[in-house]
Amino acid sequence: MEQQEKKYAKSIDRLNEAVRMEIASTLQYMYFHVHFEDAGYEYLAKLMKQTSISEMRHIEELSERIMYLEGDVDMNPLEKTVSITNVSEALTFAMNIEQSTIDKYNEWSRLCSAEDDAVTHRIFQNLAEQEEEHLDIFRTELQNMKDYGEQNYLALQSIAHSKSIVSSHDGHHSHKDKE
Repeated sequence: MEQQEKKYAKSIDRLNEAVRMEIASTLQYMYFHVHFEDAGYEYLAKLMKQTSISEMRHIEELSERIMYLEGDVDMNPLEKTVSITNVSEALTFAMNIEQSTIDKYNEWSRLCSAEDDAVTHRIFQNLAEQEEEHLDIFRTELQNMKDYGEQNYLALQSIAHSKSIVSSHDGHHSHKDKE
């Protein structure tokens, strides 16, 4: 076992750094979620929540690999959550998180492959692809904001929130209505 631990020590270190990055991004996206939800930006809030949940799944996958390699999982965020409530700044920040993560996962995938760790190599490849999808979504939202103007874009988010409140109350009648 000691031979195997040494062989995979670099992979375990990379996987743990990835776990810490994913925890930080999970917390950051949940921060955005609660602020956007509070502001009534329904779809943006849902987008951030879904992305946060996706990042949690990444933590699980990375952690399972660390445990298989007989390492210990470091469950501490790599970075502190940044207080950003401006939507444009939040989307730009999220794009930077995703691009940085993609860059690292591509590098680590290549290094793991060179070290004959095909499984960890593939995990980083797959995660890089998922992070690219997140990046694309954030880019699209930021572009929509630029195309429609920030005020119009946020108004549409707010209207969607109002519509969902009305929809959730349709069909729910009080006891007085039934009498």
